[in-house]
Amino acid sequence: MDVALPGQIVTYDFRDPQTCEPATEIPRPLRVVQWNIERGYKLDAVLEILQELDADILCLQEIDIGNERSGNTNHAQIIAQRLKLNAGVVIEFQELRSPCRAPSDQGGGIHGNAVFSKFDMEFRAVHTHQPFDWPRRGMQVLEPRLGRRITLAATICVPRRPPILAYSAHFECFTGIVGRTHQVCDLLHDSTHASIPHQLVFGDFNTFAHSLARFSTKHSHGWHRFRTLGMSEPEWWMENILSWSTTDGPSNLRINTTMPEHLRFSKETMMRAVNPGWWDPFDPVRDVTISNHAGWMTAKADWAFVRQFRVVRHWMANRDFSASDHRCLVLEVEHALESIVSEHIEANKRVARELSRKRTSRLWSWCSLAAAAALSCVAFKIAKYNTVSRIPFMPA
Repeated sequence: MDVALPGQIVTYDFRDPQTCEPATEIPRPLRVVQWNIERGYKLDAVLEILQELDADILCLQEIDIGNERSGNTNHAQIIAQRLKLNAGVVIEFQELRSPCRAPSDQGGGIHGNAVFSKFDMEFRAVHTHQPFDWPRRGMQVLEPRLGRRITLAATICVPRRPPILAYSAHFECFTGIVGRTHQVCDLLHDSTHASIPHQLVFGDFNTFAHSLARFSTKHSHGWHRFRTLGMSEPEWWMENILSWSTTDGPSNLRINTTMPEHLRFSKETMMRAVNPGWWDPFDPVRDVTISNHAGWMTAKADWAFVRQFRVVRHWMANRDFSASDHRCLVLEVEHALESIVSEHIEANKRVARELSRKRTSRLWSWCSLAAAAALSCVAFKIAKYNTVSRIPFMPA
């Protein structure tokens, strides 16, 4: 087992030298995958799906190495070896072995995010905002661990095509909209200032601070969980972050709309909350990627953003959650010209407007129902009063 500390990157390369010649051109769209494999609890089922997909680039989260809960094995090495891929894993956490952990959660090893590919890659770690102090508070959620949330960025050299910058991110679950907004803003900032325009920004962003989950102080912090009643966290992202692009201004004025002074984001966050052209082809409401805890966490938690790519096809694998508690997002993409960015920006704005319109329509429907119910109660009381008043008085 590789011994690595949080923040370090572990690499493997099990590609067949005969199939990774630099002069070989890919005569088809690239197939790329986003998937949280749930610590590899069902690694054989995960491998079966990945082998069938035969993707060119895989962005996977929750990679276990040497943890008792997942058989004390190196999942990064097993996946790379079985699929004959190049791989890099950024270590987020050292999972401390502790009697407070359930057997299905027992640590003893390390844990992180990975990018696998058929091509040459160079890696770096992207450190984002930390809304949860794991070394100090991990015991409170029965997961003692050392480390922090870290995104892996991989520069991928595709033969005879422009290089690709791929991110594999896993945002914090023990926070709320505010904490994850800071995290995505850090990633937006890194993406905007990167020299490579063709990007895949994939990850489990844990956007589920809505529905019943908004009432859990463990999984949803801050007043935003109540001030966003009527919308899901993915909807809030679409309307307040993803629909604000560089053409709208250098600073996002929308994320503080209707927020009182003490709840507003800082000027630095507003400047980072500008979308340089990310676009996810999946529906932010209907395309649910996680549904567990008796429905408390049902949402589009996983995102597959592309920048300066044309999406040829997209679909979800593991739809029945049999191999992981997350669905697998699969895309077939082609490099595109810079002009496609404006198309994707307009698509984000169009989706945001449609979500707002539907929410307004729902609000009026509920108001109409409430008004109808109130009028029915009044009519019933009037009818009851008139009936009683018509009864003749009978003297004793």
